[in-house]
Amino acid sequence: MPRTDGDQARYWDAIADTYRAITRIDAGDFHYGPMIAGESALRLLPPLEPGMRALELGCGEGQNSIWLARRGLRCVAIDVSAEQLRYAEADATAAGVDIDFRHTSIEAFDAGPESFDLITSSHAFEFLQDPFAELVRLTRCLRRGGCFVLSTVHPVYNGEWVSLEEDSGEEVWGRFITSYFRPQDDIRDQPTGEGNPIVSKAWPVSAWFNAFRDAGLEVLRLEEPPAVAVPAYESDDWRDAMDEVSAVPSTLILVGCKRYIP
Repeated sequence: MPRTDGDQARYWDAIADTYRAITRIDAGDFHYGPMIAGESALRLLPPLEPGMRALELGCGEGQNSIWLARRGLRCVAIDVSAEQLRYAEADATAAGVDIDFRHTSIEAFDAGPESFDLITSSHAFEFLQDPFAELVRLTRCLRRGGCFVLSTVHPVYNGEWVSLEEDSGEEVWGRFITSYFRPQDDIRDQPTGEGNPIVSKAWPVSAWFNAFRDAGLEVLRLEEPPAVAVPAYESDDWRDAMDEVSAVPSTLILVGCKRYIP
């Protein structure tokens, strides 16, 4: 049975309190994914100026939009989870910034053509049914010369962590994937037991690169950052996976500039 926006909302609403308790995301830096450096080290965002309009897709608790709003950007931030947005709104109020939070799915959102100077999304597109179609559609909301900054799960990370024994008898660990071209799905059951599981789906790097080009975006940066000791986004569970994220990238980041209309 195909999953729906209701399944996505049900899942993220159910884990919102736990996620808040166990995950540490630094709103003092723009984050791209778990256990990797933030913007202060990666320097991937375009030059930011007060008054620019920014859209965050799948904002969760809104830390990235809060970071942008503190720099004078006018932010719209959307998420399918009302419970996640409840935390986002409280944090924005505490930070003294005004953000236009909207409770909607990425697929249902439409702001009209050339509405934003910057569109960002951190680890939301892997949960979409057709992320490449949504990339094309939402790039139409970007002004000419604007940037789309997207991070998503890296295809090699949706594999299995396995041990191997070398000829010397030493045990080594590595990542096993059955096919790079068809990475395994990360299937997550509903915490409540009701509704369909949700799926985090990875795609080859070339598929994402070509999707950006098909959307009319010139790829300016493509990054596969390694894990760092002091990340912008972490949890105890991610800390336990440090060996894994130090061996292979968990996050793929693309930065594209809208140069033309396909």
